[in-house]
Amino acid sequence: MKICRLNKKQTNRFLMETKRAYIIIFIAISIISLVTKCASALTIDTNSFVSNQILSCPTDNSITIRIVPKKVLQIYYEYGTTSYTYTNQTSIVTSSPNVPVKVDVFNLLPNTRYYYRIRYKDPIEQQFTIGEQCKFMTQRAKGSNYVVTLHGDSHLYDKKGVASMMRVTMNNITSDNPDFDMEMGDTFGDDRNPPAITQEQMMALHLNYLPYIGMVGHSSPFFFTLGNHEGESGYWLLQTPPNNIAVWGTLARKYYYSLPEPGGFYSGNNTSEVYGIGLPQNYYAWEWGDALFVVLDVYRYCTASETPGLWDWTLGAQQYNWFKQTLENSNAKYKFVFGHHVRGYGRGGDTLVKYFEWGGYENNGTAWGFTARRPGWAAPVHQLMVQNHVQVFFQGHDHLFATEQRDGLIYQEIGMPSDSTYEIGWLANSDAYKGVNKFSGTGHIRLSIGPDLARVDYISAYEPYDTNSTHHNRAVIYSYTISPNTFVNEEGNELPESYRLEQNYPNPFNPSTKIRYEIPSAGYVKLTVYDALGHEIKILEDEKKSAGIYEEMFDASEYPSGIYFCRLHSGEFSKTIRMILLK
Repeated sequence: MKICRLNKKQTNRFLMETKRAYIIIFIAISIISLVTKCASALTIDTNSFVSNQILSCPTDNSITIRIVPKKVLQIYYEYGTTSYTYTNQTSIVTSSPNVPVKVDVFNLLPNTRYYYRIRYKDPIEQQFTIGEQCKFMTQRAKGSNYVVTLHGDSHLYDKKGVASMMRVTMNNITSDNPDFDMEMGDTFGDDRNPPAITQEQMMALHLNYLPYIGMVGHSSPFFFTLGNHEGESGYWLLQTPPNNIAVWGTLARKYYYSLPEPGGFYSGNNTSEVYGIGLPQNYYAWEWGDALFVVLDVYRYCTASETPGLWDWTLGAQQYNWFKQTLENSNAKYKFVFGHHVRGYGRGGDTLVKYFEWGGYENNGTAWGFTARRPGWAAPVHQLMVQNHVQVFFQGHDHLFATEQRDGLIYQEIGMPSDSTYEIGWLANSDAYKGVNKFSGTGHIRLSIGPDLARVDYISAYEPYDTNSTHHNRAVIYSYTISPNTFVNEEGNELPESYRLEQNYPNPFNPSTKIRYEIPSAGYVKLTVYDALGHEIKILEDEKKSAGIYEEMFDASEYPSGIYFCRLHSGEFSKTIRMILLK
């Protein structure tokens, strides 16, 4: 073997090239480390805390932070509007082991990005440990662009959900940088054998989920829609109270997590319950930017049986009236409603919409039952949403992605975030959805909202070992856009120049149709429907209105096929259109 000896000049050059190579390798490793750190969940001191802190209940001037320490600690938060510059701090609180610490931050600015971090120490130590920086937004102004994410039915408490798959989805959600994240239910509970479950088990189920929510919740506030498997139904509330799954589930949820209560910013359930529950925080609504968000509880007021069907399923009169008032009082460009499932149980979306309290018809699909079954109620749930310009009803429960539409209202089913087989929902429930826009797989929904358009994206999630040329993690599987409501005249918008009553659409129609009209100045408006004989059968509008563009929905479910007329009268203007109901 021949040995080559280097002279001094060659040796120096070799050392310089070697040093340069080491520098390049060091920079590459640092970049990879930084990218990996940014793409993964925020790190947490697992010796001190159960999970990352979780944000909740953001308003225009406040937010709530919760964290569960494992030991006695002194804790405070520092925050400001510039990254790594903290001009304010909360008071120091002393924790107890495994007891949640709840910190409310007030006097914030609206429509503002805040940066914050935790400081903590053992009481006997001198220096506070510094946590990683997180962030949040206060209420967005109208005209803002922002992102919201949705996922549901994680089922980590049973064999359907896989923890590693769940972590992939939660990391994907974090990458979307949402203003907040909506969990759609079947998250905490385990109601497979409710009479046998204990309060300790219910507490453990809620505690064990903290690390997963904490992967996103440190910078995207947590909202929640109750599912059937949480066990918080009206039926179980009545079984041997207070020792039942519903009472224990509500107490455990409120112990570890904060959800909105009615006040100046949120509206919702203002009825306090017994057994230490207080306000159950089970349904609520708020506005953010140009959108109204409404969360329904489709289980708590169903008392007839464990799985109520037909007319036994109900929102309950109080929640229904609140829902109606919330929709009617909002002039938001977008209205989104969230419930674990249409009518709580069963499978599918549009196939269930027509019946009972949701759609008004009896089980045979031809007899109208709503008026007799729900005396004094204005309209079935579906018609109520259509009349008040709700664009999307989001639901879970069926474990796949599917988009259906009825009367212009989209019913959006949300897939699982934790299914490592990628086909649980598809194999079990895809036949319940009749449209073509349905997909298997695992992932989450990204809802991007802007003043001129909103977009729904179905984002896939794949375990690293399942990723290949056809299966891409974070791929957009399906998308569609949503136009804003235009029935509201907002300051700065161009006003109509004249009175106008447009032809109803669709026409012919069955069973409902939209009627659009414009008024150039404020005044009294009456919009009336007559039958072919000229008899008044329905008053759609009868009040003073501001100048603007409006839409009303005429629901003819209880009327026979035939010719109908709609007349608009405002000031000296009067016009009548002819409509055809064809069943």
